[in-house]
Amino acid sequence: MAMAQNQTRKYVSNTLFYVLYVAVAILFLAPLVFLFVSSLKDETQLISDMTTMKAFIPYGKMGLDNYVQVFEKMDFLHYFRNSAINAIIQVAAGLLINGMMGYALGLLEFKGRKFLISLMISLTIIPTEAVVINRFLVAVNLGVVNTVWALSLPNLAIPMYVYLFYQHFRGMPKDLVEAAVIDGESYTGIFFRIMTPLSKPIYATVAIMSFIRAWGDLLWPTLVVRDNTWMTLPQKLRSLNDSVYTYWGQIFAFSAMVTLPILIVFLVFQKQFVQSVAMTGIKG
Repeated sequence: MAMAQNQTRKYVSNTLFYVLYVAVAILFLAPLVFLFVSSLKDETQLISDMTTMKAFIPYGKMGLDNYVQVFEKMDFLHYFRNSAINAIIQVAAGLLINGMMGYALGLLEFKGRKFLISLMISLTIIPTEAVVINRFLVAVNLGVVNTVWALSLPNLAIPMYVYLFYQHFRGMPKDLVEAAVIDGESYTGIFFRIMTPLSKPIYATVAIMSFIRAWGDLLWPTLVVRDNTWMTLPQKLRSLNDSVYTYWGQIFAFSAMVTLPILIVFLVFQKQFVQSVAMTGIKG
C-alpha cells in the first residue's frame, strides 16, 4: 500500500514538473513563433493581428513578400557580410586570446597570478557602457574608426570569457601538465595539443556567447561606423522605421533573417554547450 502511494506521488510530481517544463518552453519559444509567423503575413493582416493571439497563428495570406521587399530596399547581403566578418574575427581571435589567458591563470604558477585573478573577477562586474567612451577615444587615436578593426579589436578580450576559461582549466589535473613538461613539451604546446582538444565544451560555450554578443551589438558599431561601408545588420534595421511609417512586415522579415544564424549556431553546438554548463556549474 505504501509503495503504491509513493509511486502515485512520484508520478504526480513528475507530471507537474513536465507541465512546468512545457510551460517554460512555450514561454521562451513564443517570441520566436511570433517573429517568424509575422514575417510571412502581409502588412494589413500583420497590424490587425499584432495585439491578439492570432499573431501566433499562421493563417490567411502568407508569403515571402516581406523578405523580397527587404532585399529590394537594401543590399542585405552586404550588411550580412559585415556582421559575419565582425563575428568571425571576434569569435576566432577571442577564443584564442581568452582561452590562453584562462589557461595561464588556471593552470600555471607565476608571480602576480592571484592579483590578476582578483582583477579579472572585479572587471566582470563593470558594465560595457561605463567604459565605452574610453574605448571610443582609443579607437579614434589609433585611427581605426569606420573599419572592421574598430568593430572587432575592442571586443576580443572579455573578462567574463577569461573567467569561464579560468574556471574550466582550474579543474583540469595539473599532473597532466607536469607530465607533459617532463616529456619536453612547452607550455604553449600543452595548451594547443593537450588542453584545447580536452576543452571542446567550454570553447563551444564561449563561441556561442561571443557570436551572440558580436552579432547583436548595436551600441559599439553605432559609435565607430560612419557610413554603409562597415555598417552591421542591427544598425541597418533602424532604416525600416522612418518618421512617416513603420514597415512592420519588413522589420519582422529582417529580424527573422538576423535571428536565424544565431539559432543555427546554437543548434550545432548545443551538445557541447550543455556539457560545459554541467561541468562548470554556470548558471543563467
